Amino acid sequence: MKSIIPIFALALLSACSAEQPPSEPPLAAASDISEALEKAAVANSNPDEYFDTDTSVLTLMNAIIQPSALELWQAVRYVVTADGVEEDIRPQTDEDWFRLQASAISLIEAGNALLIPGREMDNAPLDPDYPDYQYQPEEIQALVESDAENWRAYIKQMQFFTRTTLETIEEKDLLGLMETSAAINNACQGCHAEFWYRPNN
Repeated sequence: MKSIIPIFALALLSACSAEQPPSEPPLAAASDISEALEKAAVANSNPDEYFDTDTSVLTLMNAIIQPSALELWQAVRYVVTADGVEEDIRPQTDEDWFRLQASAISLIEAGNALLIPGREMDNAPLDPDYPDYQYQPEEIQALVESDAENWRAYIKQMQFFTRTTLETIEEKDLLGLMETSAAINNACQGCHAEFWYRPNN
């Protein structure tokens, strides 16, 4: 048995010495560093240059704001099916509450994204079947530019009620969640009525 231990130790040392050291990432080229420094200098002179605003308002609405808001609005609801089966839907597990928390945070941060200047309303080709009851993107852009203060006020209102909703989520307060999420909906609909839907003739 005594002769086996040194042999095993020798084999282990040999295996360790055969391992190659991890390769280091390649160093950035001097031109890449120079370009990054130039961009940083521009951003320091104009803070808005820090932000990427290529994503349009409509894309933010469809990809982040609407799904996150629906997650909050529909968190507590009662559904009656055609067969008369009533479903009581509400957050029950820690995972359910965590998902709602993530939706609330996403909605607040999406509001911050909307507040960044220079973002187009919609940069996709206009759908030929665009609804008549909606303002077209360039009309919305003109409305927002003519009343930017009101546009920002609606966004801040949405963020305020979403943060209140976030507090009810962190407290796992079902009744509070129902009340505050309804207030988010009202803030959103007020903004839509002014900047998205054409007034009734």
